This record gives sequence, C-alpha cells and structure tokens, in this order.
Amino acid sequence: MIDRVRMETDLQEARRARQDAEAANQDVEELIWELQHVQLGRQRVVFSIAGFEQEAA
Repeated sequence: MIDRVRMETDLQEARRARQDAEAANQDVEELIWELQHVQLGRQRVVFSIAGFEQEAA
C-alpha cells in the first residue's frame, strides 16, 4: 500500500535538501568570484575555518 503522507514528507525533505544545496552552491560561487577578482596590494584575503577555532577555556 502507498503511504501518501510519508511520500509527501519525503518530497518536502528532498525539496529542503535541494534548497540547502543551491544556497551552498551560491556561497561557493560568490567565494570563487571574490578570489578570482583579488587585486593584490589593495586588499587581503582572510580565511577562517570555524571547525578549527579554539574556544576560550
């Protein structure tokens, strides 16, 4: 038997996952554009990786 409620829930989750992936892709595209248009000597590029930041003890 087909569970239509479960099917609708799965579809909504898939849509949310696609939207999250599209948003992440846009972030990456913006970062790539910024890196491609760096004018050396005029600005500095700073990278921050949240996973490696140390919290104050």
